[in-house]
Amino acid sequence: MMELYVHYTALPEGMALEDVVEGLNEVMDDGGVVCGGLSHEQGGGRIDMELEDEKMNPKLAQGAVKSYVQRVNFPRDTVIELGGMKINAYA
Repeated sequence: MMELYVHYTALPEGMALEDVVEGLNEVMDDGGVVCGGLSHEQGGGRIDMELEDEKMNPKLAQGAVKSYVQRVNFPRDTVIELGGMKINAYA
């Protein structure tokens, strides 16, 4: 299994953490699942996801998560991390 992380400074306006988790799980379908890191505090947090290596190319999963983050309007400084490589969600 490979892990993917979403590092954020704030949740999208009008969304609770539970809404974001539900949305990410829908985007990932059978390719992965939110598995932890669900601490949201002042200044942000991190969402941990596990990817099913045999079911989904990690780069496709990263692209799906990036698209979701943009669509629900996470802050522009949100970062997605896959295999130790961090990319800005809006780059």
